[in-house]
Amino acid sequence: MKKIFIFFKKNTKAKKMILYRLLTCLPNRFQYARFGKGSLIYFPMLINNKKCISIGENVTFREHLRMDAIKCMNDQHFTPRIIIEDNVHAEQDCQIFATNLVHIKKNVTLSSHVFITDAEHEYRGVEHESILKQKLKCGKTIIDEEVFLGIGVRVIKAVHIGRHAVIGANSVVTKDIPPYSVVVGNPAKIIRKYNHNTKQWEAVPSDSEEHYEVFDRSL
Repeated sequence: MKKIFIFFKKNTKAKKMILYRLLTCLPNRFQYARFGKGSLIYFPMLINNKKCISIGENVTFREHLRMDAIKCMNDQHFTPRIIIEDNVHAEQDCQIFATNLVHIKKNVTLSSHVFITDAEHEYRGVEHESILKQKLKCGKTIIDEEVFLGIGVRVIKAVHIGRHAVIGANSVVTKDIPPYSVVVGNPAKIIRKYNHNTKQWEAVPSDSEEHYEVFDRSL
């Protein structure tokens, strides 16, 4: 017991972490739809409609997270869900917005400044003075297990990113990404795919087009 006391007296960082977990663990379990064991969201943060958000076990979000389950915008009303499964790790300044469903599955890594949404603004109604006053086009964004999103990745509308895909830094994902692939660019394009027969990552020709349709985009 004395050794434990001496350890915490010398290690102020560990003391602050234990205190932070004690102060946030119990409130989080009542505020969210689910908040799993060992999960931690660092301050500061901005999170809206927590009852629409489910957090699995051993999830970590670093500082400056913004997460918003949007229930209403202009004259539109939504039933949003954000599902974060176990062992998801996100670095600083990530943003997640949902009007219908954003589902991030197990063991996904979000680097810093990643933006994820399931909706996009309509823009074609020129009679409106602002695009922000036009209706949102909504769908589902699903990120499968073991996906890695590099720094500054933008998932800007409803897409499905397949298992173990790697999204390069600053890429903009506008369509579905097949599993076991590497994509880069704006818009993101496949440059490598894993061959399960040869057990090698193989280059994809630049003129190759592959579409990966995995779910119905209608609500």
